[in-house]
Amino acid sequence: MVLRLENKVAIITGGTSGMGKATANLFAKEGAKVVICGRRLDLGQEIVQGIKNGNGDAIFIAADVSNESDVKELVHHSISKYSKVDVLFNNAGINEKQMSKITDETKSSWDKIFDVNLNGMFLMIKHVLPEMVKAGRGSIINNSSVLSLQANKVPSTSYHASKGAVTSMTRKIAIDYAQSNIRINAIHPGSIATEMTGVEWKNLKQSEVIGDFKKKQPLPRMGHPIDIAYAALYLASDESAFVTGTTLTVDGGQSSFYRVE
Repeated sequence: MVLRLENKVAIITGGTSGMGKATANLFAKEGAKVVICGRRLDLGQEIVQGIKNGNGDAIFIAADVSNESDVKELVHHSISKYSKVDVLFNNAGINEKQMSKITDETKSSWDKIFDVNLNGMFLMIKHVLPEMVKAGRGSIINNSSVLSLQANKVPSTSYHASKGAVTSMTRKIAIDYAQSNIRINAIHPGSIATEMTGVEWKNLKQSEVIGDFKKKQPLPRMGHPIDIAYAALYLASDESAFVTGTTLTVDGGQSSFYRVE
């Protein structure tokens, strides 16, 4: 059987839950050596052990992507262990639902969202790119959001703005590094059952919250983290060798659906 990521090394940030965890497991099944980054050591070690039990290869590195020293150490450790980085899945992100309107935000809350959602991605890209340039290849996948192009009443203004910046940054870096054979793309998830949305797939039952999410898109279900993992797999693999500077929307048709409240 041909493995789609055989002999590739992938760093996944925010890899201990939700979309990051699903992607780490899928990448490992497809032959990648996976570096899982997150803040929760117990969860990280549990995922690594599960991958190893399936004859995969993975390590966990505890790091805060908004801290440049942590990012430098993460990349250095990855190179020391595996000698290269082929794929970066920039997945770490946070949200604040209690401060929807911009007047509810504080300078501190705004900076906190941007430090992880945008600055963390910037730092990861900044320190991974030189390794990819040396290798003459690479794929960077930034997990953005449908809210980078649309607006919703619930998530914070800072979340919307940070994701819009991620999508714009993706396009700029893509054209800068295309000549180095490095591809940079973004994924736009819609309503996915994760801790961030407050709905976990394993506990998925019909409720007012679920019903509201399901009304937002034509496909009558919420997205599963594996739906995003498969999108990331395509962008990480050689199947997307001619794809860069673009976005892949995975939202059950939500962004195409005009609905009057």
